[in-house]
Amino acid sequence: MTESNAAQLPESAVAPVARSMQRAIDQVIDQEALKNERKLAYVRVVVLLISSILDVLIFCFPQALLNEASVPPTIALISLSAFGISAALLWALRQRSTWRWLPQLQIAIPLFDSILIALFITNIWHVLGQSKPEIITNIAALCCLLAVSGGVRIRRRASGATTILALSNFTYAAALFGLNSAISAFVLFTILSIGLMGILTSGIVRRQSKNEAGRRLMQQFLPVNVVDAAFETPMELLERPRSFDVTIMVTDLRGFTHYSENLEPAAVMEFLNQLQGLLSQIVVQHGGWVDKFMGDGMLAVFGAPQPLDNHAEKALAAAQTMLLEVAQLSTLPVGIGLHSGSVVAGCLGADGHLEFTVIGDTVNVASRIEALTKQVGVSLLVSQITQQRLPLSAPPLQSVGDMPIRGRDAPIELFTLPN
Repeated sequence: MTESNAAQLPESAVAPVARSMQRAIDQVIDQEALKNERKLAYVRVVVLLISSILDVLIFCFPQALLNEASVPPTIALISLSAFGISAALLWALRQRSTWRWLPQLQIAIPLFDSILIALFITNIWHVLGQSKPEIITNIAALCCLLAVSGGVRIRRRASGATTILALSNFTYAAALFGLNSAISAFVLFTILSIGLMGILTSGIVRRQSKNEAGRRLMQQFLPVNVVDAAFETPMELLERPRSFDVTIMVTDLRGFTHYSENLEPAAVMEFLNQLQGLLSQIVVQHGGWVDKFMGDGMLAVFGAPQPLDNHAEKALAAAQTMLLEVAQLSTLPVGIGLHSGSVVAGCLGADGHLEFTVIGDTVNVASRIEALTKQVGVSLLVSQITQQRLPLSAPPLQSVGDMPIRGRDAPIELFTLPN
């Protein structure tokens, strides 16, 4: 059986892993933000295409459409130019390498939209002047759309930029059309409220997206129940190792090495999968989780990362179930050691290989207690500390006396199930 070094896990030991995972999660979120930016680009192209067609028709038939003798060609030229730029922008957003420039694009693209709105305001004013103030309703709607577009970019900075630009656009329009100051203030307040909602929404969406992306990414390395036990975010499992009071279970199938000598490797693997699958299922059913498999052995934890007040009782119940189930599966005896105490739980490893584990003297002692089951001639040994944490309703245990533990100055009283 392998043993874990009893050492406090420093936060800096997993910092590179946390940073690497954080970068991967940020890339996932940026890819989602890029998809949203592409959707906005498609909408922009369609809107500008329709606008270009209408502006060309207005230029060709001003009398029929606007009851004007003529309109300057600049309106149609600007619309066609804007359509061409938006089409080129859509093409650029569809390139694979674009996501590297996403933070800059999420400022530059809203600025482009703001310039388009400003040009629209200017041209409308040149054509209509102040004769049709109701056009300000359309301008207000455009500014609101610009403000709300920041929310789908999943960045507060982008949401803030679109809000400021939208406010600037409407302020310019209100001054140009001579809009009543009270109405202007109301519309500006509405745009600001929409922008603030977008900023708040983008923060919430980004945080939830980061948590979900982190959860899915870490489930590739860690057990599902370990990831689900993260407090605020799965990244806490990487960034902040924590101390828990737990009961450690170590198991070993005695005599398996000799038993497997006459078996084909495929048969050995099939038997181990069946055995460890059974044991892990029992552990999970009793509220624990499997830290690692070690050949025919197993290290299981009760009480971390989800704290359990009755972890000693749960571990003993799991051990009793294992003894019954393994007896039906194999004639080989199983040895189980239980010990309770403090451990540090956290992630160890590097890019590509990450392991959530527990370390501490409690793990070492549990492993050494299991090794004594063969010497004592029993299948289960429970330390005095674990026995003292059992409720009165727990199955009675009988003492096998004080036993010396390697690495410990004083012997430990051990207990087992009565015959």
